[in-house]
Amino acid sequence: MPQAEASPSRFQLSAIELVRLNDTALGALKDMGSPVHANGVALLHGVLPPDPPTQLPKTLQECADVDPHHGQGAQRSWVARQLPSGCRIADTEREAVHCTLVTAQSGLVRLHPGRAQRNWDSLDQWLWHLHHATLYPPGPEAAEQLHAMRLPLPTKVRGVLGVRGLTLVGTEHDPGVGVPRNYYDGTSYHLATLYADALALARLQQTVLDAFGSEVARIGEHEPRRRKVAQMERDLLVFRRSYWAAGFGRQGTVDAMVRAWQQSAGLPQSLQSLVSDLGELSRQVQSAETETTNAILGLLAAVGLPLTTGLAIWQGLPQAGASSLFRILGATGVVTVGLVTLFPGLRRLFVDLFRRKRRGGGR
Repeated sequence: MPQAEASPSRFQLSAIELVRLNDTALGALKDMGSPVHANGVALLHGVLPPDPPTQLPKTLQECADVDPHHGQGAQRSWVARQLPSGCRIADTEREAVHCTLVTAQSGLVRLHPGRAQRNWDSLDQWLWHLHHATLYPPGPEAAEQLHAMRLPLPTKVRGVLGVRGLTLVGTEHDPGVGVPRNYYDGTSYHLATLYADALALARLQQTVLDAFGSEVARIGEHEPRRRKVAQMERDLLVFRRSYWAAGFGRQGTVDAMVRAWQQSAGLPQSLQSLVSDLGELSRQVQSAETETTNAILGLLAAVGLPLTTGLAIWQGLPQAGASSLFRILGATGVVTVGLVTLFPGLRRLFVDLFRRKRRGGGR
């Protein structure tokens, strides 16, 4: 790619990938009445600046943070200018999910020699500080959290994965880039391809689930419509059978990364909540349709029975003229009003039917 504009955080950009939702997912999002914040993921490949090792967690934080409220407005603007024409950073995006590989040529230095991490080895220190992109010492619960985020990887690499991203640290000396049979060249390649694709897929899943969640919340503010709820259920089913069920074939480690990020971001819980909410909306639609049917039947009974009786009487009169018909119809109206007034059930059916039709016409 051509020489890129220098990053305020000194991130050395080498390539950009844009991964967008497919046409089916985009069509589902387009039909939603709620605003959709994103429809794709941008992958920015590159290397961190050559800062002293003990400063790298802070450097990573400056590269990943695109929140103007944190003084990162210049970094956010720089990232936006690197995106392809017509693309922009979502308004809700404040920090990039990062995939990082760190290796050492002569051993990893300790980041915190203090008491807070006296029982931590250098490798775990690097994993924790890089993943959280901070130089602050961890709390007492950090060791347990780090253990829960560990990934099953080869012995030459240790890794953790959480909602902030993927962090890999080499356990052996790195002979340098371009040295024949350097194990970490392969790790770098996997990081930029399979591992990055795994997190991109997980972020796309999160994007779709967030859009569904906003739309379900919007629909729930009013009496739901049967056609809209049914369409949402179909779209969610397509999502579950496509993006949610997508895998990487025999790449078990990559699939494990997708599942780990899903769990850390709470995506399975979000999906289950959507299924439950749509099921509840569907039940509300069925209940409303049943109540409408009952109201219509009650209306027919309240009007039809007196009218039928009156017409039968009118036909039996010796002189069944127009004047007698009007008198019969008037008496029928009085009887109908009396029935509605005297019987609360009929009155409630009329009121419910009127309100439901009024709400339906107002949307």
